Amino acid sequence: MPKGKNAKKAAKKAAAMRQQFKDYFERERTYGLLSIARREKEWKKMLMKISVPHMREELDFAWISFERAMDNKDMEITLLLEELNRTEEQLNMNFKNHLDHIDEFIATFQATTNQLKTDFNNNITELEKSMDDNFGGIYEIWKEDEIYLKTVIYILGMVKKEQRETILADFYNKLEQLETKNAQKLQRIRSFLTDTHLALEAESEKLLSEYQQNLSKRRVYYENLKHQDDILKKNLEAQIQKLQEMYDTSKILKRKLFDCQSYLGRRVSDLENEWQFFNNAYTLLKRKLANDRQLDARKLQVLTVSFTETAQILEKIKHKGEHLLKLAAVCRKLETQEEKILPFPCENIGGFHKTINVEEEVYIKEMELFWGKVAQAEASRDALMEERNFLLKENKELKRELHNYCQCLNCPMPQTQFNAELNTNKTAPKSKSFNVTDGIKELRKFSMHGINLV
Repeated sequence: MPKGKNAKKAAKKAAAMRQQFKDYFERERTYGLLSIARREKEWKKMLMKISVPHMREELDFAWISFERAMDNKDMEITLLLEELNRTEEQLNMNFKNHLDHIDEFIATFQATTNQLKTDFNNNITELEKSMDDNFGGIYEIWKEDEIYLKTVIYILGMVKKEQRETILADFYNKLEQLETKNAQKLQRIRSFLTDTHLALEAESEKLLSEYQQNLSKRRVYYENLKHQDDILKKNLEAQIQKLQEMYDTSKILKRKLFDCQSYLGRRVSDLENEWQFFNNAYTLLKRKLANDRQLDARKLQVLTVSFTETAQILEKIKHKGEHLLKLAAVCRKLETQEEKILPFPCENIGGFHKTINVEEEVYIKEMELFWGKVAQAEASRDALMEERNFLLKENKELKRELHNYCQCLNCPMPQTQFNAELNTNKTAPKSKSFNVTDGIKELRKFSMHGINLV
């Protein structure tokens, strides 16, 4: 009975341990996904900050183009005023000439309409006679074309059969001789033959469709001629009425012209006042931007000095962190598979003693070397956490300084120490980088046993 109970307890303990491992790995996976999304957002923000100098250059270019646009607007206003005076005189002369031409046109129109009516009636009778003659000839031509088309279709079918037989015979002979060597050439010949066959069929179908379309177009053309004659009669009557309406509208437009001239005079004076206001506002804005530019130049000098100092400090901290992460990776290699899953040893807290099974004591005796390495790892972890906190503070300070620097959109880009260091960093060879994720995993690998290392 005791052995059965111990076996059940061991099974329950193993199941609980497996569930604990499963929960731990699931939690680590979710933490990894969240950290990836967070780092992507930080990188996007950093890239946006880097693109700010390019935006500043575009603003300088827009400033210069705005000055040119203002000068062009001044010149355009003067030219438009001169052109307005010239066009006003020309419009008065054209209006008088237009009235004279309208009177002459009405007189000639009445004479020509009478002549057109007589000519129109004569043309209609002639067209009816010619239409009857042409319809008989077209019907005979259509019969002859239909017979010719049938013969052409029969000849094309025979030629197509003969051509298909000859081509297939040559094709099979070449296929037997060059089956292994010329597979690609055989495929090209096959595609060419199919294209020619399809082209012959398409041409024959095209001839039939064109013939049917021409026949239908000729019928439609006859109906359109008759319909156009009716429309011309209606258009003549509508044009006579439209001329009368145009004469009335010309009188109305003359009155509107005088009203527009008075309105445009007031509009020009309003535009001159608006131009004076925008010119004054532009000069004030230009003076203010020049003062801000000088202030940003002084801020840039202070920022470059502070950046070089922080860059040197961060480089020293980087070397220390790489050394600590390498030590943590070496400690990880010394662990065995049994040591990775065993819990930490119990300590007496307030007189509390925990019972230990005989099987666990055997494993604990074999782990003395491991716990010695754990003590060393704990010491390195504390040092690494202190360095991490210091790096976080320096990172926040550097972000704040970079944010203040990016606010300067109109500052020039002199060749300072900051730009020189950037150029040297681009040309210098890259040093061997250390995988930071391995160090973070090394710090978190004992968190399943109740120790919060991060």
